[in-house]
Amino acid sequence: MKFLALSALLVSTSVLATSVRITSFNYVRSGEALAELCGTVSDATTTPSFVRVQIDHTSNRPATYNTLTDTNGRFCVAVVTFRGTAEASVMNQNAPVVEALIAE
Repeated sequence: MKFLALSALLVSTSVLATSVRITSFNYVRSGEALAELCGTVSDATTTPSFVRVQIDHTSNRPATYNTLTDTNGRFCVAVVTFRGTAEASVMNQNAPVVEALIAE
């Protein structure tokens, strides 16, 4: 019985997967290419986590930025974007890639 309870606990904790969420993506000033992208990483296996952000990822010349999360899993990075699109992923962890469009 103890073995069953322990294995159920292990299965329930292994279901939690690392995920990244973009919380904001805005131009710093209207009419300029400079923007700020912020987000959170939850259920990470390491702290800090490395986050890979690809800007204008649907274009033929995307830009890649790397950043770290703080101890609470939050991150922000200043980027240059011409199309207002981005995607973020957590490096070296099996987390899905999330996409965002710039808020205007």
